[in-house]
Amino acid sequence: MIPQEEILKNLVKQVDNSVPSKVLHQTEDTVDEVLFESNIDGTCYYLVRSRPRGNHPTLLSPREREITKLVALGLDNKSIGKKLGITHWTVATYLRRIFSKLGVSSRTAMIARLLEENLLS
Repeated sequence: MIPQEEILKNLVKQVDNSVPSKVLHQTEDTVDEVLFESNIDGTCYYLVRSRPRGNHPTLLSPREREITKLVALGLDNKSIGKKLGITHWTVATYLRRIFSKLGVSSRTAMIARLLEENLLS
């Protein structure tokens, strides 16, 4: 039988790799992200990850920066995929990773965050 501690460690690993559905609360120091939301018998339950908000700029790979620039131009996933020679599914995967790195849940919030951090130049 697997000890409870191992089960919890495995669950934490899965949660750490998940993309938040939305940011619940932000301060200068922390970001609280909703990882799971459920309504059971009229009560809403959230699984929230609270993590420190770094003072260092977000590091995006060259491909991620390329994709963010194309999103900022208004291109959809299929158009971005055609332009870069990748599938729209791969573009979606990149966007999920970018959203996670930036702590956002939409393309608009991503662009706003990149403009805040001066990363769209």
